[in-house]
Amino acid sequence: MTNKINIAVTGIGSLIGQAIIKSIQRSELNDKINIIGFDYFKYTVGGFWVNEKYILPDILNPEVNQNAWLDVIVKIIIERNIKLLFVGVDFELPIFAKYKEEIQRITGVIVMVSTLDVVEIADDKFLTYEFLKNNGLLHPRSYLPGQVDYNTLIYPVIIKPRKGARSIGVYKVEDKNNLLRLLKNVKEPVIQECVGVDTDEFTCGTIYLNDELKKIIVLRRSLKEGNTFISHYRNDFPEIITTYLKEVTKCLKPFGACNFQLRLDEKGTPKIFEINSRHSGTTYIRSLFGYKEIEYIINLLLFNKEIEFDLREGTVVRYFDEFYIEK
Repeated sequence: MTNKINIAVTGIGSLIGQAIIKSIQRSELNDKINIIGFDYFKYTVGGFWVNEKYILPDILNPEVNQNAWLDVIVKIIIERNIKLLFVGVDFELPIFAKYKEEIQRITGVIVMVSTLDVVEIADDKFLTYEFLKNNGLLHPRSYLPGQVDYNTLIYPVIIKPRKGARSIGVYKVEDKNNLLRLLKNVKEPVIQECVGVDTDEFTCGTIYLNDELKKIIVLRRSLKEGNTFISHYRNDFPEIITTYLKEVTKCLKPFGACNFQLRLDEKGTPKIFEINSRHSGTTYIRSLFGYKEIEYIINLLLFNKEIEFDLREGTVVRYFDEFYIEK
């Protein structure tokens, strides 16, 4: 193990953290990489998959100082000579973005997080809309409650929290009365055009490194409780989606992997309704289609090697599994 390179994954109990770990361990990199996990809970399944595990101070606890949390992170990175760090949970993104340059300067590690402005655009659905609109990119019509005449809206519309995940607090509304009623249930709501239908929803990934868009994948998806549970990859998905993603990514300039949720409207026009400036929960699913983004990033940044993808058509179905821990 001493000849392996140490990398870290935070949030090893999350869907994203688990996907990153599986992508490494079920690849040719497993013999070259030692995975060090960070989490906030003792018992998470990802904690039993990694070579070493550390419990971090609970950064969501108001009594925990960010500097204390940062000191723990930096200390472990230096002691374990960690070369690359993947972020596996959303709430850590703005913190790592804020301190990225400081962490990298002190430790020499590469932190896989975008700049703070990119993280903020992706974290806020209305800022996402404004980013797309201001850059002349296709976008769903979007409004804050105080900006719109409810009588002239084109129904149905979608209301959702400006900051949210897994479809929590998201409603499809058919008329003004229901809109006014449901707006009271949503924290900091945004009202958005209802784009297309469920069967025309896509989850898409890009890799942007060294000021260059490296790779793109487009998957058609079906959702269950806010997460993708069936994914389809085909070679004949509309080319306009790939063209659109190229334009958006070159304007946004995320660092590393970025995830985009979009739908096609009745005219076949793609419109992004959500951006995640991180790896997706479908990261490992994508690897099964041949889109090996974790392998690509590690090879490029640590071994200066650019690997090719051989994408294969098919369907991936997600399911629950169990893990036994011996007493």
